[in-house]
Amino acid sequence: MLGRTFARFKKQKKNDTPAAASANKKGGSGSSGQLAKILSASGRVSLASLRKMAREDEANAFVAFVRRPVLVGSAVKVGIISSQSGMASDELNSTQIFEPSKSMGSSISASESLKHAVYPLVKGEYPATPRGSFYIGRINGNDMIMPDYAISKRHAIIDIEDGTYYLRDAGSTNGTKINGTRLGKKRVKLRDKDVIGFARYEFTFLYPKSLYKMLHEVTG
Repeated sequence: MLGRTFARFKKQKKNDTPAAASANKKGGSGSSGQLAKILSASGRVSLASLRKMAREDEANAFVAFVRRPVLVGSAVKVGIISSQSGMASDELNSTQIFEPSKSMGSSISASESLKHAVYPLVKGEYPATPRGSFYIGRINGNDMIMPDYAISKRHAIIDIEDGTYYLRDAGSTNGTKINGTRLGKKRVKLRDKDVIGFARYEFTFLYPKSLYKMLHEVTG
């Protein structure tokens, strides 16, 4: 599915007019619009398809199609998830507290599931969140959905301003980290290859060029 969409995109690029190119820069029916069509319900794209694209196509075409940064799953923290004190049985759908384990180390290698978790910072075709912001949380209505009780219903937000990306915590129970440091109330500018933590999950923030390079390294 992703391969066919990418093939159509490359064909369209050959026929782009100056007006169409201008619309793309303004956020119209550009490459992120193509990518939005093949996002899963949780906001993921297929890692296998991305690898195939990176192997078969030049960097410029790949970067033009992906267009925006992605979050790539990198590690899962070891620890215990427990109910909040005094939580009633009918409140078990609330966020649960994650306590990192010191004796077992700070993290483990990414699980097979997380290794295949690639979330482009692109909204779906029918987003429920404000334009210019990318919402991350446990429930439907977020742009990136992580169905885990250590993740808050609305966990974090990435604001996009003039091509720059800023991360802020949304008052989550287990916090949001950047390169190991927990965020306070202020948002932080994201840079290529930053490591972002949502509760027990870690993701690497990659711009399309870095994603392309990583996929080539993975495929050998």
